[in-house]
Order: sequence, then structure tokens, then C-alpha cells
Amino acid sequence: MLPRFEVLATVDEIDPGKLRVIWTDEADEGIGDNRLYTDLRGAEWTEVEEVIAAEEAMIKSAESAATDAAEFERVIGEMMDEQYPGEDFDEGPLSAFAMLDAGIMAAVAALAAAGCLPTTSCRGHQDSGEANPFVRFAANEDRLPLIRNACERSGSGLLMDGAGMLQIYAADVLTMMEFARQMLALRPSFEAIETEVVCERPDDEYLYGMAKNI
Repeated sequence: MLPRFEVLATVDEIDPGKLRVIWTDEADEGIGDNRLYTDLRGAEWTEVEEVIAAEEAMIKSAESAATDAAEFERVIGEMMDEQYPGEDFDEGPLSAFAMLDAGIMAAVAALAAAGCLPTTSCRGHQDSGEANPFVRFAANEDRLPLIRNACERSGSGLLMDGAGMLQIYAADVLTMMEFARQMLALRPSFEAIETEVVCERPDDEYLYGMAKNI
């Protein structure tokens, strides 16, 4: 059994002018909403392909073995512990993302490869944690239309929170993996984007000059 969550996924209209600007020091240290934040910038599209295949195989195996949501949680946890033991384990297609919940790794990897900055994620848990699978991340105006396209094609939802951060979400983790596939299909379009999501902070002299011209 694959856990499904009571959520209606919709792709909201988003004002690009309200997207949060992310500075390099924030990306290095964390945005502040996740004490377990890991900087995954530098993920490659080839990794996304590998993560999709490995993660989907694991999820479907757990789905076949589990009769309810609680058993799914136990089975998938045991599979991850067996295949990726310890924090320093560095072998296997999921090793770079093994600190994340199984089920949202591919979505996180795809967003990182697309130049976005994932900051928080969860596959959703019936008894604790988040109410449904989601990834919170930073993006910019150039990437937003492509992300919307991937959400619409995969059946996942997209919203912007009050801090200008984006969230993709879905009723189940297989939908999140389909989002990753749709992002992968858009790889050439993402690679053609020249702007960066993570920016260097303006120095004091620049800000002083801007203030004088206001």
C-alpha cells in the first residue's frame, strides 16, 4: 500500500516580483526553516536520472510489501537503513540524498539540478510530520514558468508561501517522482537560463549609491 494524503494539488498563480531573493551566505548556512538543512547545489542532471530509477524501485517494493501506511513507513525505513547505513555512506545512486525522506529525493535532486535551492522537504507521514509530500525551495522568475509546466504535467501542486519561497506538493510520492521526470524533460530549457537563483549580496558602497539616487 502506498500512503495517499488528503490534499487537492493546484498550481497557483504566482507573482514573480514576490519571489524571495536568496543570498550566497544563506545558501551556505541555511535559510532558517530547517535545522537539518543541507546545501545540495551542484546536483547534476545525470544524478536525477539515477535517483528517479533507484527511488521509484524502492518505493514500489515497499508499496508491494506494505498493507497499510504504518507498515510502509517501517518497510521503507528498513530499506534505507540497509542500503544506505550511516551518514558517511557514499555508494549508490541515492547516497548524496540519503539524509532526505525516501519519496521526495528525486524531486529535490531535480530542483537542485535546475538551479533552484531546496531548503526543506518531507514525504508526508500519517501520524507525525507534514500532512503530505512537499519540497520548499527558492527559484527565480526565469525558472518559474518551467517549474509550473512540470507541476501541471505531473499533477503536483505549486504555491508560494508568505516568505516568498515556493512549495511543490502532492497527494503521494509517486506524483513527486513524476514531477522530477517532467523537470528532467525540461533540462535543455533550464540549461539555457543564464541567471542564478543564489546571488551575492550587494556591498555597502553599492547600497549607499542606490540610496543616494532614490
